[in-house]
Amino acid sequence: MSTKNTPLRRKDRLRTETEARDIINGCDFAVLSTADDDNMPYGVSVSVVMEENHLYFHCAKAGRKLENIQQNPHVCVTFAKVRLVDGENFTTRYKSVIAEGTAAVVEEETEKCHALQLICRRYTQHSDEEIDAYIQRYFAQTGVVRVDLESISAKANI
Repeated sequence: MSTKNTPLRRKDRLRTETEARDIINGCDFAVLSTADDDNMPYGVSVSVVMEENHLYFHCAKAGRKLENIQQNPHVCVTFAKVRLVDGENFTTRYKSVIAEGTAAVVEEETEKCHALQLICRRYTQHSDEEIDAYIQRYFAQTGVVRVDLESISAKANI
């Protein structure tokens, strides 16, 4: 039985979609969760960039996460920012997002190049010319995955 429609228990911590997108854009990495045909879960850190209703990340062109995506394209991407461990009050001050959607390997070269440019611009300080040269050098051996977002939910204890 699916738990997809289970309501958030702590509604006082619920945040807006705009806040969720801000949290995503402020996180350095996320955890991609996949499952294979046998429902064996797998979570791995990825460097993500968001554009409109899509998340993109780069990866090798082979490996467990890609095998899982081929078997079951439904994924969950979790973002978290811990601001403070508040031991005095037995809690942690945080902001987090759970983004769910369908993942697919980007095959079209223009979209793949665009996604890699977005990722490089987010995580490096290099010029566009340096980024493009780097992308071209490693383009053939680099994979890109797009997650088409179906839901985004955020909560925070701040």
